[in-house]
Amino acid sequence: MLTYEQAFRIASDAHKGQQDKAGGPYIDFLQNVADFLKNKGESEEVQVLAILQDLTTSATKKSAQDAVAMGVPADLVELIGKMTYHKNQSWIDEYSCNLMAQGVAAEEATYEAREKDFVRFVETLKENPLAAKAKSAILNVLLEDKYIHRQERRELKTKFRLKKYKAAIEALGV
Repeated sequence: MLTYEQAFRIASDAHKGQQDKAGGPYIDFLQNVADFLKNKGESEEVQVLAILQDLTTSATKKSAQDAVAMGVPADLVELIGKMTYHKNQSWIDEYSCNLMAQGVAAEEATYEAREKDFVRFVETLKENPLAAKAKSAILNVLLEDKYIHRQERRELKTKFRLKKYKAAIEALGV
């Protein structure tokens, strides 16, 4: 198992130059997630998963093979892959079209469909307690005020994003 310090170094290198929603270094966001878990008394293992959870995204341009070469165990890389959300656009389109047929405004129907798709994805993580705890922590930290710009608070898009995060946290049940 990787230590937290090893995972932090790997994540720091992978996310160098990236910014979080608050405009700060992305590694600070990941550190906040790990601190959230630590303050809840969660294990180092779940903290490691949380800090590495975005290691193999398009933003880092790192593949699963790259992560293994960086020293991340293959089973952890596989779990990171399972935690990565890939929206199901055809399902979203079908769901939102059904809502619009019932008279829901197009924008609201689209946001509602995106929320449902995301919650469906998050529910798949419930079978792995580490993934569920890490994803819940990520979403809880994203709900913090510093990650929601003041001018965005009234935007419908932001309201639905926050609603989506809260629904996903509830679905995880951790």
